[in-house]
Amino acid sequence: MPEKPTEEMKSFFDSRSESYDKHMQENVASFEAFYRKIAEPIVPTAEPVKILDLGCGTGLELEAILKRAPRALITGIDLSGEMLGKMQEKYIDFSNQINLIQGNYLKEDLGKGVFAYAVSVMTVHHLLPGPKQELYTKICSALRPGGKYIEGDYYVVPEKEKEYLEKYKGRDEEGRGQYHIDLPFSLETQKQLFSFAGFSRVELVWEEGESGIFVAEK
Repeated sequence: MPEKPTEEMKSFFDSRSESYDKHMQENVASFEAFYRKIAEPIVPTAEPVKILDLGCGTGLELEAILKRAPRALITGIDLSGEMLGKMQEKYIDFSNQINLIQGNYLKEDLGKGVFAYAVSVMTVHHLLPGPKQELYTKICSALRPGGKYIEGDYYVVPEKEKEYLEKYKGRDEEGRGQYHIDLPFSLETQKQLFSFAGFSRVELVWEEGESGIFVAEK
């Protein structure tokens, strides 16, 4: 049987925007603890700290983040206009603090030394190795000195990683995040990618099942 065609990423998430939050609640291990832990590396502050949210979707991570930094200036990037619409509805009271960009974060200019924090939640496991490494380098560059990148995502054992890499071997990386695939890496590979990108310190701060949270410091 021929392999099922890879679905275009924007369409994949546009069609799931209504059910996305419920899906994550049912499928992310210890959902509430996971999203609370995503925010913990952010130092509580009343200052307008700049935060980059990559693949922000419906903004599940923002509730806890805004409790720690209620005046945070959020730049959110996502391919799906439908998901961004849901996020706008949720955070209407913070609309003057949130700048949403509909686009591919692999191609957007993230700037240099702009953000105190960058966050991605359950999004970069959709990337092939080359684009993923390039993204981490861009994120490191976009952070201020001492800035932190917080990544919550799926990770797998090395044997399973090899299976995924073999499955997608030879796929055209020029699509660069435009098509939906699932390619979670091992914890060991993740640490190597962060190091190659220029991060000085990397820590796994939470892990349960195949969900984990890394904090990488510039």
